[in-house]
Amino acid sequence: MAIYSRKTSLQSLFKRSQLAMFALTFSICTIIFVVVSTYTMNTYAKQSLNILAEALSERIQPAMVFNDRMTMQQILSDYTTQYSIRSIQVLDPTNQEIANSKQVVQSFQSTQGILDHLFFKQPIQISIRHNQQFYGSIVVYGSSQSLLDFFFKILIGLCSAIILILFALLWSVRSTYQYLMQSIHPLVSTAREISEYKAYQLRLPHSNIKELQQLNDVFNELLDKIQASTQKLRAENDVLAHQALHDQLTQLPNRHYFYQTLLSIFEQPAPHSTALFFIDNNNFKEINDRYGHLAGDAVLQEMARRLKDRLRQDDFIARLGGDEFAILIRNISKTEHLAKISENLLKCCEQPLQFEQHEIHFSFSIGIASTEQAHSPEDLITAADSAMYKAKTLQQGWYFSLR
Repeated sequence: MAIYSRKTSLQSLFKRSQLAMFALTFSICTIIFVVVSTYTMNTYAKQSLNILAEALSERIQPAMVFNDRMTMQQILSDYTTQYSIRSIQVLDPTNQEIANSKQVVQSFQSTQGILDHLFFKQPIQISIRHNQQFYGSIVVYGSSQSLLDFFFKILIGLCSAIILILFALLWSVRSTYQYLMQSIHPLVSTAREISEYKAYQLRLPHSNIKELQQLNDVFNELLDKIQASTQKLRAENDVLAHQALHDQLTQLPNRHYFYQTLLSIFEQPAPHSTALFFIDNNNFKEINDRYGHLAGDAVLQEMARRLKDRLRQDDFIARLGGDEFAILIRNISKTEHLAKISENLLKCCEQPLQFEQHEIHFSFSIGIASTEQAHSPEDLITAADSAMYKAKTLQQGWYFSLR
């Protein structure tokens, strides 16, 4: 658990897990191999020792019959030199030693001594007989020299195998890590782009790795929900923004929107080319009293529609409240144009409104002021409002304030 409890890289995690699995697998296989090999070699060595002892008894029999001790010693020396025999004793019928030979151990005496004690502690004793007469016996102690040589060869082979496997393991880890990084990099870059730029329309790319693809599918489903929620929020925000800046009855910009637009005009470097039209219905109270408030609302809606239809696309019209409207006409080059615009607007009330089988006649007055005669939005509004009240007393229905 300590490996996973602290922050580490994926490559390091791969190396540790692979090395741990390699060490465990290699240790188990080595132990099993050594045990099986040792048992096999021990069995083989003891069988070989029995065969050597039998062969030795046959060869040394004539020398014992003729009591040729020199020949005996030569035979014993040959066997301890050529074969894995630690020592040989030749005993007479009274168990007295008449000849012996020991193997000369040149290296790893202590190790060989331990192995001799483990595997060849008990000797092999064979009686020497000729014509039913007992001439003595030979005692043969096996040697673990061949086992020791075998163990050293195993050790060298295991070390070589470890080196090769480690190189193969490192190459495998590196290749696997690079393949995973190639699969993960597009996911990381896409997720970072989504996080930085709020690009919820993006989707994680397809991955050939099953587990990563499952993660991609879940993440893409989450992005679908986020994108749908974001689009819904934007739509709701647009509706709220429209409601905050527009009149609910006429769907024209409201007083707040009008003041924002007027302030932006005065903030421009050259604002003195815009005219403000203040429009007020002349008989709105009478309409409400005679036909009801629903009729009054219908009149306001019709006024808004007719006025907007007679304006240019760049002109700005707003409902200030009640029966009051305001229009901003930009790029006025000549004051004579104001008269034409006013007369054109007044024509929109020539036709009565058909409302519930009633013909409702309505009219309005227009007060005009120009930014050229105003130093601030307040001055412009005051001048247009005064001009509108002046227009109510005039037959033409409009008045342009020159102050």
